[in-house]
Amino acid sequence: MEKLSVVEQRRRACLRSGDEDHTEVGKAYAEYVRRSQKQAANRLDEIAMEQAYEQLLLQMEQESSRSYSVNGIRRSTAASRRHAGRLLGLRKQEEAMAAIDPDAFYVLHARQILQDINDERDGRLVKVPYLQRAMKQISDSLSAGIPVYLVGHLGSGKTQLALEASQEQMQHRLRMSLLQKSLLAWRDAHPGASRSDELAWFCQVYPDIEKQVQNTPCHPYFISGSHNLTAQDMFAEKTLKLAHAGSTESYGEQLNGLLNDFEQFLKANKERLDAMNPQQQMELMLAGWKTYSSMYINENSGFGTVVEKVEKEVLKALKEGRPIIIDEINTIAMPNLIALNDILQHHAGQSAYITGIGTVKIADGFCLIGTGNLSTGTVSYEGTNVLNPAFQSRFTTIAYNYVPQSTEGTLAQQKDPGQNELFRLVMEHLCNDDGSLDLPVPSLSIDALWRFAQLARMSQLIFEGRSSVSENGDVPVLNEAVLSIRSIIHVLDTWNFGEEMDLSMALWYGFLSSVTNNDDRNLLLSLAVRYGFFADNDGWHVPARSKGEAGLTMEDIRTAAYSHEIAPLEHLSRQDVVTLLFGKGPARKSLPDEFAGKIEIDEDVDMQAKDLMAQDGKIRDLEHGAAILDSLGMQK
Repeated sequence: MEKLSVVEQRRRACLRSGDEDHTEVGKAYAEYVRRSQKQAANRLDEIAMEQAYEQLLLQMEQESSRSYSVNGIRRSTAASRRHAGRLLGLRKQEEAMAAIDPDAFYVLHARQILQDINDERDGRLVKVPYLQRAMKQISDSLSAGIPVYLVGHLGSGKTQLALEASQEQMQHRLRMSLLQKSLLAWRDAHPGASRSDELAWFCQVYPDIEKQVQNTPCHPYFISGSHNLTAQDMFAEKTLKLAHAGSTESYGEQLNGLLNDFEQFLKANKERLDAMNPQQQMELMLAGWKTYSSMYINENSGFGTVVEKVEKEVLKALKEGRPIIIDEINTIAMPNLIALNDILQHHAGQSAYITGIGTVKIADGFCLIGTGNLSTGTVSYEGTNVLNPAFQSRFTTIAYNYVPQSTEGTLAQQKDPGQNELFRLVMEHLCNDDGSLDLPVPSLSIDALWRFAQLARMSQLIFEGRSSVSENGDVPVLNEAVLSIRSIIHVLDTWNFGEEMDLSMALWYGFLSSVTNNDDRNLLLSLAVRYGFFADNDGWHVPARSKGEAGLTMEDIRTAAYSHEIAPLEHLSRQDVVTLLFGKGPARKSLPDEFAGKIEIDEDVDMQAKDLMAQDGKIRDLEHGAAILDSLGMQK
């Protein structure tokens, strides 16, 4: 009888190598796990579909309550609370499955990884929990008719978040509209149908409607804020336009018109013409014809300027019922922003007054998101203003900065790896499209990438003014440079899986060498040394520099000629990546009867990431006292 931990390790080793377990027990166990994962996936799909169904019913009840409200605010009802309760119950079912079923745990997180990879490849933000919470705050506020002000530091992704949140708002409205229309039509055709019948119908039509939603362009209006932006730039501006005064008729039609007018002239003056001799008649008719033709030419061949009113983004969004994003809203002069006041305090279906325009009815779907950089005592963004408190009070202000990440301890010491969202972003950027990962010497690479995520997060905390680290009793300060997501991606792409350089050199060329503030560069180098980069035994030496001293250069910190050995890439399966990013998951506590007497469920089955990888044996001591390289090499 084999132990389950041994059979499971063998299965995962086969996933890495692409081979099959040639033992009878191993083959049967691998097939059982595949079936169990498929069953878990099907059940998770059922829960997700029922969640979509209950979300539709909840939305319909909320909109119904809003229509009966005097001020257009939705009110909780017995029906809406019933659907909200069912949604909560479904979410708990999903969480319970992931907590007790190892296959559901794997399927749920493997799907998250694949979705994250797809989002990043398509230029969208990765939906880590920090982002999801912000998205929900934005959605709840906009659904309640309250505009949102997203504020935070550089490189945190505020603008992209505003774009994606507004697009999601448009897609949600379209999705709910299509589903509600289809549901009401189905109910009319199936009176007295049960909830299970309705849910079965919903499961059939939802995929097609979702496909239609995803294929429908949803683009908000967008304004880039600046000090020179005026109220006219947001609502409507008057311009002078050179207009042609000519007729649109053909030459033949114009000539016929001219002849008809001249005939009318001759008829009106017939008595005067009859009193003249033939020569006088001819002279008068020729003079009249010349006068008529000249007047007609002047009237139909001239150009002139006309005043034209051009509607701008905010006015268009109001009328069309689309979101409007005002990026860097706190760079716009306050007297011009005040023009938004009446709009900000009214909801869809109500009317707002716009100076120079008049009263405009706010169409359903209109919402406003503003973004702004957050100046602090140490970081100042030139050209930004502090919003008037009365103006800002009309918004839901949401602080959105950098994603969470532990700055202490090794990866193996993390009690909940899923909370290290920055490390997750780093690793998923490097993953293959199928969620697997190829790294040179995984034990060393994962260690270095973990420390890199910690270093990046520490730089962010210092930049935000939230760090408790001190330098000789002084609180460290970064004024201009920070390892934001953009900078992190640049460093990773420069490293390129160690093809030409190690991560220390990539950190220098991909980020530190471009930091122009000397104090920032020196502090960042000092932090990098703390997290195990630029080590003396690798040919580096980073001397201490005081504030105000010159910034360290490559010549100052490199003590030997640089050489780099290219290590072969080793494969980690998607199962390994799930364990690496989300932890060990629940243990397998039972097996089907077919494995009775063949596999023994042992205590070691509760595997962690460090159990999947061999100990590398190299431990790096950091100044904060934690050993970084503790785990995660290939199982031999």
